[in-house]
Amino acid sequence: MKKIFSFILIVFIGFSLISCGNKNETKEDGRYAIYKLAQESDFDGTYEEWLDSIKGDKIVLNVIDNELKWKYSLEDDTKFRSLVKLSELKGKDGKDGKDGKDAKNIKDISSVNVGDVTIFTFTFDDNSKIEAKLVNKKETIKDVNSISKEINAYKIFKYESDKKYYDIYLDKEEFNLGKINFRFIENESLVPYISLEEMSKLYNPYLMNNDIKSVIQEVDGTSLWTIKNNEVIKATIKIDPINQELVIDGNFENLFKNPIDYSKYSLFLDGKHNQSTAKVTENKTVLSYKETDFITFKEDGINYYPFGLLNMVFQKYTYHKFFYNYVNLYEYNEFEQLNQMEIFKKENDLESFIVMDQMKEYIDKTYTEKDPSGNPLMPLYLRLNNRSEFVFMFENYYGLALTRNIKSMKAYFENYGIYDELISDNSLIRGKAFSKAAFMLEDQHTGKANTSSTPWGEDNGGKEIDAAHASKLVDERRTLGRNLANLRKNAFKDKGIAEDDYKFTILYSEDGLTAYFYFDGFDGSTNAFTKSGDSFVRKSDDKLAEEDSYFFFVKQLNEIKNHVTKVGSEDVKVKNVIIDDSQNGGGYVYILGKLLALISKDNKGITYTQNDLSKEIYKSVYQVDSNKDGIYDENDCFGNIFDFYILTSNQSFSCGNAFPIIASTNKYAKLIGERTGGGECVVDQDVFSNGISFVHSGNEHLITYDEATKAISGVEDGIAADIVINYFEYYDIEALNRYIKKANSN
Repeated sequence: MKKIFSFILIVFIGFSLISCGNKNETKEDGRYAIYKLAQESDFDGTYEEWLDSIKGDKIVLNVIDNELKWKYSLEDDTKFRSLVKLSELKGKDGKDGKDGKDAKNIKDISSVNVGDVTIFTFTFDDNSKIEAKLVNKKETIKDVNSISKEINAYKIFKYESDKKYYDIYLDKEEFNLGKINFRFIENESLVPYISLEEMSKLYNPYLMNNDIKSVIQEVDGTSLWTIKNNEVIKATIKIDPINQELVIDGNFENLFKNPIDYSKYSLFLDGKHNQSTAKVTENKTVLSYKETDFITFKEDGINYYPFGLLNMVFQKYTYHKFFYNYVNLYEYNEFEQLNQMEIFKKENDLESFIVMDQMKEYIDKTYTEKDPSGNPLMPLYLRLNNRSEFVFMFENYYGLALTRNIKSMKAYFENYGIYDELISDNSLIRGKAFSKAAFMLEDQHTGKANTSSTPWGEDNGGKEIDAAHASKLVDERRTLGRNLANLRKNAFKDKGIAEDDYKFTILYSEDGLTAYFYFDGFDGSTNAFTKSGDSFVRKSDDKLAEEDSYFFFVKQLNEIKNHVTKVGSEDVKVKNVIIDDSQNGGGYVYILGKLLALISKDNKGITYTQNDLSKEIYKSVYQVDSNKDGIYDENDCFGNIFDFYILTSNQSFSCGNAFPIIASTNKYAKLIGERTGGGECVVDQDVFSNGISFVHSGNEHLITYDEATKAISGVEDGIAADIVINYFEYYDIEALNRYIKKANSN
């Protein structure tokens, strides 16, 4: 309540500084009018008690450059903010008055809140009015007692993708990252705070080369991270705790080594990729945490921020992720490493542990008080922190917010009764709220990655708490998926094909003109090499075809190219190739680009992605060397040999949605079936401080883009088929062949 009064007092004092008022305060002056407003805001004390309550308020006023300006007393003098221009408050010229006695008196003061702004209206005794605006600032920098603590930090993965062949031993140098200094607010031992200087120490070892330097400064109450290459500034991140925002300028992605060495993956084999910026913007990225309960505090002139906030931001730019499980800090690459990977404290240990299990053991040992569901009672400060991380993620990184016309994710959650449930003292209500958040969005890219219980017991309902249920749309899609799977299975079964052979089966029409095969994901092998002694040997193409969609396509298309059907005395070669994408749920974008190159006529698979935050559009051109002659040309693609048709359905999702849309837009293929199921965003993943992992539609959108006209089209709504057919005919090769013939005869 006191903070509300201080805002009103500022405006009153501001007016008194420039008007000719009575120096002796009475109950008839403007201050008493403010007291009456305070009573309307639930202040129940006397006028004298109210006067006493506002003494020593942390507000400073000053007249600077002909404006009345204000700041919090703890802020630097550079932080004065405009309240009202003096010219707006001037009355009649003094020569028309009599010894100041003609100064107007305030008859009424009213205020209205518009977002973060309070508009004060002053009405004088001659009914003239003046408005003053003040931005309402919640207390974001607090005075606290904090405790410093050193935490052991470890890396629980290797750069190489040979994770089959090693164990994690924390005492080994390659896994030990040293110690990191956290600060904890007194009696709040589960939420770490960290300075930007200390935070940067986690990432500096991964700078791309020795010429790249990292500099941290505390400037005018803000924290600034500058990264230079040969003394040229390449990127900055400024954290402003007063305005509760982070301002990112520059390209951090090219300054840090990736945590994974993708050379062991199959994604880049027999292919190459060139990326350029198709649309450059000058806009800086601004991330706001105004909709959260995050606070900062200052010690010896240095700002300390919630670790969960900075960790979520910096992992987007460096790709290095960290998780604090109340015991140690762990760098990980995939959530499964926290939830499944066995870790040993030292070599030759017989007992291993899992990060999430270690967290659960600590909670059960330390927090013996139970919540209404019988799980450990989570402290309120941690619940507020976890909700803040959740809201910050959705406010800044949910790629479909604008597409769905959601201007405030916090308001969206409040409207559906989720916001308060996220900090319930009942773990099952909280867990259900996290699930409900995803179900309401009807977004198949978004949901809890750990659908079962978390270390605090935050499951999707249970016991007396009804579980959250998927939306009607999601349920309908799941039903369609099951039905399509059964239709295709029965079609193959009726032809006498063994189930183990379904994947590599190619169906040919009786007239030999049309071939069909299916694929259900854009897959890439994370282990494209087998270990032989101390070295790695590339797997055979036939083996890679079992694990990688590009090699699978090459195998299938080469077989179709060499296939001949005897029709009477004539040898018939395949003309039409149907690629069944009807049950495809997505996968690697890199594989998408390579497949587009394969079915093109010029060996160029082109994709465009747009970044929500930077507004830049990136163009990627993929080429392949399918015949392994070392030359990336038209001889490596199949668009000049076949007419391609892509079989689509409402289950064609994510990359399975983008593939037919881009192929159709670029005239690589025609579409047959039903409208695709949408999904244009690259998937992002975050792990919150309570151990909940959430996947969601991220800020990178696959789009179609016309470089000449600059026209942009999203693909979230899917695309209609050129040739519409009923689902019961989807996997009937003769029916598909007839539809294609009919379409070509028109």
